[in-house]
Amino acid sequence: MKLVIALLFFSTFGLFAKAQNGVYEIKVVSKKYATVRGFLKKVSPEGIGIEDYKGKYVIFRPAEIERLKIRKRGLTIGEGTLKGGGAGLVAGAAIWSLDEEGRAFEEMAIITGALAGSGAVIGTIAGIVSDIKNTKMIIKVASDEVKFRTVYKKLEPYVNTAYVEHVN
Repeated sequence: MKLVIALLFFSTFGLFAKAQNGVYEIKVVSKKYATVRGFLKKVSPEGIGIEDYKGKYVIFRPAEIERLKIRKRGLTIGEGTLKGGGAGLVAGAAIWSLDEEGRAFEEMAIITGALAGSGAVIGTIAGIVSDIKNTKMIIKVASDEVKFRTVYKKLEPYVNTAYVEHVN
């Protein structure tokens, strides 16, 4: 029975830790406007065009851009914490289910809490490592048009050319 629970735990943990597709996302920090996250659609010396996750197309001029962050989509710190804690909770609940008579309630609650906590810690560490690994580039423009014109060519490999049709 212990082998079945261990196998179940590791198979579900693999599902929780699965990475997403290889599309790059961009985060634009601006002094004038709210921070926008989405897909880079166009790059030119005059600015950049971004499609956010709601389907809106936003154009940023170099004078409006403070910082750009390009990263590969995947596991984040928050997702890692939640998924690791959930996996630990599932493992604790599976162990708890072995106590059919219900005589060891306190011990099982402690074990379940410890597994959930340790799973959350492991998930957080995995999320931090994944977040660091997935960050491809950070460009600090600081609203300087000359600086943007010197670095805008570095953004061209990250342009998302996939066409997505949005249906209401």
